[in-house]
Amino acid sequence: MSDANDYRIQMGEAGTSDARPMKREQRAARNGRAKALVSAASAVRALKATVGAGDVIARVPSLAAPRQWLPTASFTVCRKTGTATYLDIWDADHFDGYTDTQKCVADCRAWFSADGYSFWDAPQTKTGRINCYFQAPTAGNYVCTVQLQSDNGPARVECLIDAFNYGPLPFNGAKTQPHPAMLSAGYHSFRIRQQSGAFFFIGLTVWKV
Repeated sequence: MSDANDYRIQMGEAGTSDARPMKREQRAARNGRAKALVSAASAVRALKATVGAGDVIARVPSLAAPRQWLPTASFTVCRKTGTATYLDIWDADHFDGYTDTQKCVADCRAWFSADGYSFWDAPQTKTGRINCYFQAPTAGNYVCTVQLQSDNGPARVECLIDAFNYGPLPFNGAKTQPHPAMLSAGYHSFRIRQQSGAFFFIGLTVWKV
């Protein structure tokens, strides 16, 4: 597995979105004012600690100014706020007495297993997927700050904004990772794909910067 220091931050460039939502998006529940799951100052520190941050901040100086960050949407397993529209979770795992569904929902997180548990007939797949579908009210620069927690050792995922892939993200323990992107006004998908190791999805906060 790649070392966490191999991960290099990039400015994502998402595809053009349709600013006119389909009927089912128009029917989506309104989630009130966006509430950040992590402070802007903490997200800026995490961004600055990532390799390549200097180049990205040189392009978008507001990335280093947390007071300018405005929460747009947030996602957890049990709540969506702001313009968060859909949270799709595929191939999450349930192991009774450890990370069963009721416990995960109570803790507002989802668990994705990997190796192990073969005695209990676990398929040991790495097929967990998360899709956070939200609206960017205006075109501009945004930051999608994901919060993850590896389980019993290192894990690795890849994150995407629409079709733009930020590349493999390794982590061991709690991880807060900002993903800056230039977005058009309209609907976008921030996606997380499991590659190796077991982990918890804690949440995602989308900021306008």
